Amino acid sequence: MTRRHILGAIAAVPAATRLVPAAPQERYKLGVMATMFSPLALDDAMTRIRKMGYRYISMGARHGTETVYSPEMTKPERAKMLRRIRDLGVQPFMSLGGFRGDPLTVEGLDRYIAQLDLCADYEIPVMVGAGPWYFTKFPTVPKRERDWQEEVTRFYVGLEKALRHAESVKVVIALKPHTGITARAKDCLDVLKRLRSPYFKIAWDAGNISYYEGIYPDPDLPDLAPQVCSVCLKDHKGLRGVNDFPVPGQGNIDHEGMFRTLFAAGFNGPMSIERVDGTDGGMNKVPPAVVEERLTAAYKYLAPLLDRVAPGA
Repeated sequence: MTRRHILGAIAAVPAATRLVPAAPQERYKLGVMATMFSPLALDDAMTRIRKMGYRYISMGARHGTETVYSPEMTKPERAKMLRRIRDLGVQPFMSLGGFRGDPLTVEGLDRYIAQLDLCADYEIPVMVGAGPWYFTKFPTVPKRERDWQEEVTRFYVGLEKALRHAESVKVVIALKPHTGITARAKDCLDVLKRLRSPYFKIAWDAGNISYYEGIYPDPDLPDLAPQVCSVCLKDHKGLRGVNDFPVPGQGNIDHEGMFRTLFAAGFNGPMSIERVDGTDGGMNKVPPAVVEERLTAAYKYLAPLLDRVAPGA
């Protein structure tokens, strides 16, 4: 067969059936919580995030004076905003909407479900929340056990209703360690036994385990890891209850050990940096320029680490 015959045969094969090199598979999804740049206009915030190397965000409600993620927005407004965010080079991949509703009450459950609908409209696969707060005053005064158990019972009743809605809109509800019923990995495992669904998982937060429980690493994470669908990334420095959340890599958390444990269990979900305020007392007290500096340092630490330990390395 001549070269001309070979080329002619190739040309005769329909384009759809030719072998096309596959796009490289993304090995991990690393992003930031956009609320850290809420004082800035949306375009400015997204441009800074993308410039630092991040491609994903956890949505915040407002940027500057503009509402960008709210139940009050109409569906066309939501679709337009999603296109705008994507055009700026980033992709929403997580929401902390579970903290903007409360399944304990009828009104709170309505807000919770509205946040699930927001996630669905923004094509966000995971909504993060937590269970009832365990303390009257953290860390020394817990709630009365009888009152606490009554709260927990009402929470599960409301959460089950929210979960049925989550299944219908195909958004995963992920509870994260935050004292109470999700205090540690062993507690998270018990929670997952109460309500079984592929749309009910855990968002891991090693920084919270260190801050609220004084434990790092959590010895039961390997058992829980197959049920972890997302990660809220923060470091913590010092003893239990010390308000110091430095740039990842500068505190108590062994991020490499955590990532290796999660990846070994098949984890491939969103990982979002939640705070880098150190001892400043909250992200709202850190100027955007300082936030940018710290998130740049975080990327320089996390990206090479993830490049080294993520599947496919």
